[in-house]
Amino acid sequence: MKKLFIFALLGALTTSCVSTKVHKTLQEKYDLLSNEADQLRQKSEMRAAENSELERTLGEVRREVNQLQEDTTAKFDELRALQTKYDRLSKQYDYLLDNNSTLIAASARENKALMDELSTIQSRLQAKEDSLNTERRALEKGQRRVAELEGVIRRQDSTVNYVRQKVADALLGFTGKGLTVNMRDGKVYVSLENSLLFAPGSWSVAANGQVALENLARVLADNEEISILVEGHTDDDPYRGQSQVKDNWDLSVMRATNVVKILTKNAGLDPQRITAAGRGEFVPLVENTSASNKAINRRTEIILTPDLTELANLLDGAGE
Repeated sequence: MKKLFIFALLGALTTSCVSTKVHKTLQEKYDLLSNEADQLRQKSEMRAAENSELERTLGEVRREVNQLQEDTTAKFDELRALQTKYDRLSKQYDYLLDNNSTLIAASARENKALMDELSTIQSRLQAKEDSLNTERRALEKGQRRVAELEGVIRRQDSTVNYVRQKVADALLGFTGKGLTVNMRDGKVYVSLENSLLFAPGSWSVAANGQVALENLARVLADNEEISILVEGHTDDDPYRGQSQVKDNWDLSVMRATNVVKILTKNAGLDPQRITAAGRGEFVPLVENTSASNKAINRRTEIILTPDLTELANLLDGAGE
């Protein structure tokens, strides 16, 4: 749709005479859309890299399990060999006892050595059995860990995708009007440009922005396992206000705090799940080299993170 819009603009420019001001406005819109397309490509590449890293980690765990299986097979083979030797020596010993009492009496020291060897073999056999049991338990534990890790990852991916879709559906009417919803690092990022939420230099949320936040709050209230971080961002223009707000740090904090206050008006949204933070001008999306870029950097980001307690507990338990 953006490309059709751009081509339509270019067509209008080439088939009719427009003023320099209109041409400049269209060019700025084209630059903004191109910038957004670059950002989407970057985010897609980041997500692909993250998936590759997860697949690499899962492959390492599977290789560890395969190695444990190979080690267990080797232990079984060694155990069978020792058992065979033990059985043979036992039969020889029984034969000597039953049929060669004279030889046994004459070869007491040899027989004692044989018994000592049998005792040693029995000890080694028991040690091998203990080692085999340990390896078997380690193998079973590794298999359970792989299954549990895969299950947790699937559940978290499912939860994040579900929440992203619900948020996108709830804010559908605001898409393309200063609001974007995307996934990055296993989290959902809801980015609202200041043009949707705040007047220049203000931290009071506009009426249209309040509607968007109320819609978002309903989705967040229904998904209690999601933690919420609200970050305020500014461009690098110094703040010129005359109030308790002195600079961009203060302004970004006030904006984030007011967004949190609107979200928590929903009685179903536990305030303990939500955090407000101001980042000032220090985390820009693009360089502050133009008015359009500065507009991109002036934003409020609502970052939704799934509950990682289950995964943390599982990893802690694996280290014990």
